[in-house]
Amino acid sequence: MRKMTKRARILAGCLALLAAAPIPAAAAKVQQDSARSVKPDATSEMEQETEIIDSLENTDARHFYPRLTLHGDYRFLYGKGRFYASVPDRNGTLRRTDQAVFRAERRLRLFPFVETSANTSIRTMLEDKRDSKDESRNKHLTLSRLYLQHENSHTKIEVGRFNYYLMDGSIIDKRIDGLRFRTGDADRPQGSLTVFVGRTTGEPDEQKDGISVLWKKALGKLDASAVYLDFRQRQDLPASEPRLRALGLPAGRIGQGFDRQRIASLAAKYHPTSKWQLGLELLQADGRHYADAYREREGGFVALVQYGELDERKAGSFASWLRYYDQPSASVLYPTMDADAGFFRREGFRGWGARTDYVIMPGLVCAVEGFRLENRSKGAQLRAMHEYILGTSVTAYF
Repeated sequence: MRKMTKRARILAGCLALLAAAPIPAAAAKVQQDSARSVKPDATSEMEQETEIIDSLENTDARHFYPRLTLHGDYRFLYGKGRFYASVPDRNGTLRRTDQAVFRAERRLRLFPFVETSANTSIRTMLEDKRDSKDESRNKHLTLSRLYLQHENSHTKIEVGRFNYYLMDGSIIDKRIDGLRFRTGDADRPQGSLTVFVGRTTGEPDEQKDGISVLWKKALGKLDASAVYLDFRQRQDLPASEPRLRALGLPAGRIGQGFDRQRIASLAAKYHPTSKWQLGLELLQADGRHYADAYREREGGFVALVQYGELDERKAGSFASWLRYYDQPSASVLYPTMDADAGFFRREGFRGWGARTDYVIMPGLVCAVEGFRLENRSKGAQLRAMHEYILGTSVTAYF
């Protein structure tokens, strides 16, 4: 009873903060149009969030069912970004165009779980967002996730609306409606196999239907995984650049989006010690845009170096990572990275990203993150595209 009273006080404080004056907060994303320049905050902390919830559940475990558990987090986000590109003027001369963007946001998430047995639960997430930059983007407390989960020693099944986070999020980290089924375990000789089928959320003209098959295997200090995805727009996209089409010119790499994306990934992570982690993900993608008569078949990779062990219950613990991205545009669906991959249109991107998470005190974590990216290929109308982002966040877990 004492624990529930404490959580109630924390929740009341968070709700009061949401109603207060805007407070700057973290993780910027840049795009060309300021109204669409920063996409809604992705759930890049999905794995950390799940681990925190599971640890709190174990600490607060009881032995009777059904039972209700409630956990949550409150986050301040603030970030700034700058991008520029060389664009031809009316005379065909390339001119550099710059734009600066910032993001300031507060977010509350509540996770009410109804556990019907030791292995089965109904999981939900309520989310409230307040945008200090643009109040029209505010979203009051709404039901963001609702799904049934059953897990035992050899299988796991999720049905409903949940977050689809795949591997390191280089390809997709997105809320979806669907079914995900896993059999086996990475530590077993045959490894684990996970099958997903579902549809992304959003407006009908933005939704994608997709399937994926993921295999994972732990080999001592080495973790191996392979995945194949096939995602298709529910509604075919219109021509990207009607003005170019009117002149008889193909949109090519200056165009945006794909009607269908097929992506294969092979990844390995090596853990020389408990704190060090080295990773490499190889990507091969096939993307098509029918109205633009455009097809892209390209490969790429993401390299990772990580150090530290983050434990939100231990003050002073931290984790830092450094990544190098070299990705074709067709390999990106909804990436975790707090940068704007869409800015580069179909030219793909390469560059660096870095992040450090630090536990100030038990349950309070701060993070600093930055990216420096540039276009991977050159288009006729867009060249020398660069993107610089620096963001910070403070998150309280309860």
